[in-house]
Amino acid sequence: MQRRPLRSFRRHLLDRMVLRPSQHPIHAPTLERVILPCETETIECFVQQSHQDSEPPELLILKFPGTAGRAERSTSFPARMLDTQRTTLCTWNPPGYGGSSGQASLATMAQAGSAFWQAITEKHAGPNTSIWLCGNSLGCATILHIAAKHTPDPTHTGLILRNPPPLKRVIKRAANPYPHFGLINPVIADLCDAMDTMKTAPKVNLHAVILQSELDTLVPIDFQNEMLDSYGGSVRKVLLGGIDHDGLSTEHHEPAIRDGIRWLWKHTCPTNEPLVG
Repeated sequence: MQRRPLRSFRRHLLDRMVLRPSQHPIHAPTLERVILPCETETIECFVQQSHQDSEPPELLILKFPGTAGRAERSTSFPARMLDTQRTTLCTWNPPGYGGSSGQASLATMAQAGSAFWQAITEKHAGPNTSIWLCGNSLGCATILHIAAKHTPDPTHTGLILRNPPPLKRVIKRAANPYPHFGLINPVIADLCDAMDTMKTAPKVNLHAVILQSELDTLVPIDFQNEMLDSYGGSVRKVLLGGIDHDGLSTEHHEPAIRDGIRWLWKHTCPTNEPLVG
C-alpha cells in the first residue's frame, strides 16, 4: 500500500533535482505565440515561418529546449543554414514553463511532448514535408520518447540532438560529491521509462546529428556515447571543440555543423532537392 506514495515522492524529488522551470514574461517580438489545446492542458509554443501562405513547408522543425530553457529565446537554427524559402520552426514550453499549463515534471513532459508532436505535425506537415526534431540536453530525452512512441517515417524525419543525456547516470554523477549520495539510487530507479534515454534510444531508427560539447562537465561525451552506442539509427557526430555544456558555438564550429545538416537533409528530404547552401 505504501509503494505508490513512495514512488510519487521519489519522482517529485527527481523533478526538483532535474527541472528548472520559469514562468516570468520574456519579450519575443519576432516570434508568433501559439496556444495549443492538448488533452486537459494547454501548450504554449513560439513559431517562426519563412513564408506567409498556408501551403505546407518543405521543412518543419520542432524544437525542445533544455532544463532551464524557454521557447521565447528560440533562434532560427538550424533553418538559417538551409537555402530554402519554406521552413517552419515551432519551439515549445513544456508544462509548468512559460505560458504552458500544468506542473513541471518529467512524466508530464513526456506526455505533453507526444501531444505537441501530434498537434504540430497535423497542423503544419504535408505529404512532402520533412520533419526534424531538434533538442538541447534534457530536450533530447523528450525527443527520443516521441520518436520511440510514434515511430516516424525515417525517409523524411530526422533528429538533431545536442549533448543528449543518459539521465540516470548524469543524476548519479551530480549527486556523487554529497554525503550519503548512495541514497539517490532508489530515487533514480523511479525515473519514468519515457524519459530514460537508455530505454528509448534503441527503439529509434531515425538519422540523427549529434552535437557534442568537447568540454561538457554536465553530460560528458563518454556518457553520451554510452547511450548512443545503443541508438537504433544512423548517427553523424559533430564535435564542438573547446566549449562546455552550455557554451555557444562559434564560426569555427559552423563548417562541421553545416556538413552535419547537409548529411541529415540528404537522408530526410522526400523530394531529394538540395536545400542546403
